[in-house]
This record gives sequence, structure tokens and C-alpha cells, in this order.
Amino acid sequence: FGTVFVDQSYWQGAIAARPSATYKGYLLGGLCWFAIPFTLATSLGLAGRALDLPITIDESNSGLVPPAVATHLMGKGGAFLITFQVFMAVISTAAAEQIAVSSLITFDVYKEYINPRATPRQMLTLGRAMVAVWACLSGVFAVILFKFELSLGWVYLFMGIIIGSAVFPVACSITWKKVSAKAAVVSSLTALPLAIMTWLVTAATLNDGKVTVDTTGQDYP
Repeated sequence: FGTVFVDQSYWQGAIAARPSATYKGYLLGGLCWFAIPFTLATSLGLAGRALDLPITIDESNSGLVPPAVATHLMGKGGAFLITFQVFMAVISTAAAEQIAVSSLITFDVYKEYINPRATPRQMLTLGRAMVAVWACLSGVFAVILFKFELSLGWVYLFMGIIIGSAVFPVACSITWKKVSAKAAVVSSLTALPLAIMTWLVTAATLNDGKVTVDTTGQDYP
């Protein structure tokens, strides 16, 4: 839920589209999206187990099961298809997130609080600049995560813990007219440290007081 409710790119697309087309597009997109976990996780994951491929736990956490199975079954063609698919997914996601962050800063921060009389040209210039800035920051973050040897599974788990506290306030803000902006913001910020505390305490309790990357990346915390 967090990756949808707290993702500006989804809201941006929904607001820009016609209401008559929005619900159809999101329903169709949601149904089509199920091909991703079923194909990459269920099918290739079970195939990896059935073929008894020599995949380590670290390789599995890094998301290397699909390429290993595809390469084993289809050779270089399978490796190319997985690489091409990942490349297209990364490019599409990165482009959407860069535009989303740029729009937030340009319209919701700059025009709202810094320069309410900003001209369209100023907005366009700032938007383009923020796309470049966020692209560079994304690259820096990716390098940092790689240097710390944090697996894809750990990053995804951590992301869920960080943004999960905003799901309920966002959902209430669009379904309950009595929810104020202050209540939505305060509840999100209050729940964030509680979520992190629960995560770390659970990891320590289940692992004899050890709080490491491995213990915090388990399924239980």
C-alpha cells in the first residue's frame, strides 16, 4: 500500500487524467501488474527451487533468482531478456519519480511558499533543474546503498517501514472530509518513529539483542 498511496507519480497521473479514464486505467494497470510477481517471483522462484540451482541467500536477497533461472533455461537469450526488462523498468520508474519530485518542489513548495507570483517560465526552469538534481541524488543514494552492501530485499523492507505510517492518513484524507492537514501530517510523523522502534525492538528481541543488517532484514521484523 505504501508504494502506491505515498508515491507522488501515481497521484500526479490520476489528477492529470480524465476521471472517466482514470479508474479504468488504474484497474487495468493493477490487473496487468500481477504478471510481474507471478512471473518473476512465483514462476521463476519455484523454478529455481525445482532446478536446484546453486543460488546463495545473498544472491537471492539481491534479486538474482530471475536472471539465474532465465539464463539456465534460455542461455544468453534469457539473460538478455531479463537485463532488457530490468533496464526498461528502471528507466520508466526513474523518469516518473524525477517528474514527481520536480512537480512537488516546483508547485507545492516553490510556488506555494517561496514565490507565489512565479511565472510559467520560472516554473519550467525550476522544474527542469529539479529533475537534474534529483537524478544526481538518486545516483548518489544508489552508490551509497551499494557500498553498504544492502540487499534489494532489505531496502524494500526499510522503505515499507518508513512510508507505511503515511498510508492511513493519506487514505483518510481522500475518503473523510473531516481530516485536517495538521492531523494528517502529525499522525504520519508520530507513527514514523514508532514504526522504526517496533522494527528494531522486534529484531533485537528475536535475535538475542543483535541489531544488524541481517537481523533487521529478516521477515519477522
